[in-house]
Amino acid sequence: MALEPSQRLIEALIFASPEPVPAARLAEVIDGMTSEEAVAVIAELNAYYDRQGHAIHIVRAAGGYRFATLPEFGKWVKQLLAGSGRVRFSRAALETLSIIAYKQPVSKSDIESVRRVDGGGVLKLLLDRRLIKITGRSKSAGRALLYGTTQEFLKHFGLDSLADLPQISELAAMKIKTAQEEPDLFEKAGEE
Repeated sequence: MALEPSQRLIEALIFASPEPVPAARLAEVIDGMTSEEAVAVIAELNAYYDRQGHAIHIVRAAGGYRFATLPEFGKWVKQLLAGSGRVRFSRAALETLSIIAYKQPVSKSDIESVRRVDGGGVLKLLLDRRLIKITGRSKSAGRALLYGTTQEFLKHFGLDSLADLPQISELAAMKIKTAQEEPDLFEKAGEE
């Protein structure tokens, strides 16, 4: 079964884009197509890829659509891309990102009260990598800067929105502990 012209066109646009493409943008580019029709075509493409046994599919990420390999090929893709510039995060960076993602907007002192260590260096690194941004100032004394995640954060972790993050209770059930076997960071973050 050959692809329809509209399917081939959407496939080409998503493939060519370096960023996830919103359905509304596809509709702008393709005369006579609505966002809803673009989403329907993407679903048809995924069904086609599945029927044909392809190793790829189109996923929703950061408010748009992009190609991704199927999870069962992750091991080999990871080996292929090892050392290719993919950003690796320290435990401190991941902990800080997690706190910001779940509590945003959040101040540096709030992050430090959960992690119990100075977070200035990690915050600078995350800001430099555009995974977090300054979202404003707190209304409390001192007017501390508040931090939140960015579209780059969603894209990097393959999320469409923050609603796609696992619930804190799910993470707590996995018993994610710090290196010192302290109480779970996610449980502490959820208590506040």
